[in-house]
Amino acid sequence: MLNNFFKKNNIIPTIFFVVVFVIVSFYFFMDKDRGENCVEVLTDARNPETGEIKEFPNLCDIPDGWDVLETDREQFERNNQLWTRYRNDDLGIRFEYRLNPDGYILIDSKNQWTDENVVESLNLFNKKEYEELLESDIPREYPPSISVLIFKNSKNYSVKEWIEKEKMISNIEFAVSEIEELDFSGSPAVRYKISGLYENEILVVLNNGLIYYINGAYLEEDSQIRKDFLEMLDHFSLY
Repeated sequence: MLNNFFKKNNIIPTIFFVVVFVIVSFYFFMDKDRGENCVEVLTDARNPETGEIKEFPNLCDIPDGWDVLETDREQFERNNQLWTRYRNDDLGIRFEYRLNPDGYILIDSKNQWTDENVVESLNLFNKKEYEELLESDIPREYPPSISVLIFKNSKNYSVKEWIEKEKMISNIEFAVSEIEELDFSGSPAVRYKISGLYENEILVVLNNGLIYYINGAYLEEDSQIRKDFLEMLDHFSLY
């Protein structure tokens, strides 16, 4: 009688094997697709909560919820240190900064601006100092940073007109140096220093209808961040 039961109900093992086959096939193709998408190519992604921009070795290592960015990355060694080259064709910028040792973390703070002319706001903080800030329970000032702010030049100002008209951003009223006019990568620019909570060396460039406000903040003339800022300017490109 048991044999008759299996003969009459041989559909049950058939269904079982079909289900197993479907499940195995699904994971096979998922792994295949994952392999195609996980080519080892450095990929930038942004944490929408903190603004941190971080490099990942491939798309599959990017945490859920992070925004994938259309930027180009290249890591390289310089003086036995690990550096990275950040390039954004939409913004027309390329710059380099150190990852290790005593490296930097790149933060996108555009969402903190309400000015509709802000195109992008990028900030480089010493990674250790920035992590200490986040872990601190005591209110404190942000550590000195290197900033790259990009604005629309909606009124077609010259670069010198812009720093005079946009004093809330340029802080030109706090200048402690002469305003030096210069050519930077073939584009008109001005350079000056201001003094406040930190000492600041500022380069403002007009390129392709955009204003690039590049600021290096530091406490002392011989601060490592000032040295890194000056080295960054040596390799900073607009195109």
